[in-house]
Amino acid sequence: PARPLRPALSIPPGVRNRRASTPNSFGRQAGTIGYEFIEEMDLVNHGARIGEEAVKLLTAKQCPSGLKTIILDGPQVALQVHESCGHPIELDRVLGMEAGFVGKSFLTTDKFNSNYRYGSDLVNLTADATIPGALGTFGWDDEGVPAQRTPIVTNGIFGGYLMSRDTAPLLGLTSNGCVRADGWNRLPMIRMTNVSLEPGTWSLDDLIADTDDGIFMSINKSWSIDDRRLNFQFGVEMAYEIKHGKFGEMLKNATYTGITPQFWGSCDAICKRDEWTVWGTPNCGKGEPMQVMRTGHGAAPARFRNVQVGVGNW
Repeated sequence: PARPLRPALSIPPGVRNRRASTPNSFGRQAGTIGYEFIEEMDLVNHGARIGEEAVKLLTAKQCPSGLKTIILDGPQVALQVHESCGHPIELDRVLGMEAGFVGKSFLTTDKFNSNYRYGSDLVNLTADATIPGALGTFGWDDEGVPAQRTPIVTNGIFGGYLMSRDTAPLLGLTSNGCVRADGWNRLPMIRMTNVSLEPGTWSLDDLIADTDDGIFMSINKSWSIDDRRLNFQFGVEMAYEIKHGKFGEMLKNATYTGITPQFWGSCDAICKRDEWTVWGTPNCGKGEPMQVMRTGHGAAPARFRNVQVGVGNW
């Protein structure tokens, strides 16, 4: 089959009880931009493809179980960054000042500036509130700190948190401008800006061609992660076998699971900037009472080795 295209946005299923993948997809895009953004997504011309994919899912094979090489599409990498990097680097969580919704963090302060290995040498993560058009972009945070770019992971080594004026001095640092509230009647708190996986050097076509036996996963539909952001499972709406460097049959109910540092440590290829997009997350929840914040995550397709996939037949 031809290379599958990434989704323009989520299309609700027409007949839920017949679509064999039990859909709950979250494929969509969001940004701080005008109506030209809608035109660029070319929604009408994606309609036929999405319909064809829905029909194929009725008879698609079950995703196999076992250790596999997987390639995650850009939007799925973005969610992986959000859940396994973005939340655990919020310093209020690390210090136990906040645990609502997603718990605390495995990235405790003893790991800061200690050469703690978060991922492979290819993994570089940044928090950047200055990216034009991204949802996590602003001029100043709600404590009056200018927007800025902060290195989080450099060549696989952890080295940065999202901080506030009151938490940063506890590490002998100054705030890097990550405090926002979602309204006048809510307390400002540390929130993600645009937390991104920096691009690599591969094209997606070359990455597929370089993969002898694997699974390409696209369009998130479920996620689960423990209260320290370590042990996770993600499910996707649609996947394809990769055999001898080419796409094979469609798979349904594809899932993958892992432990955060080991998973990022298995990353051996990231696609280049031509494939890189800042994916918008308009509904990140935190706090009690809950505050909803808009964040962004730059990501390109990436490959991971020896990942546990599948949950058996269901």
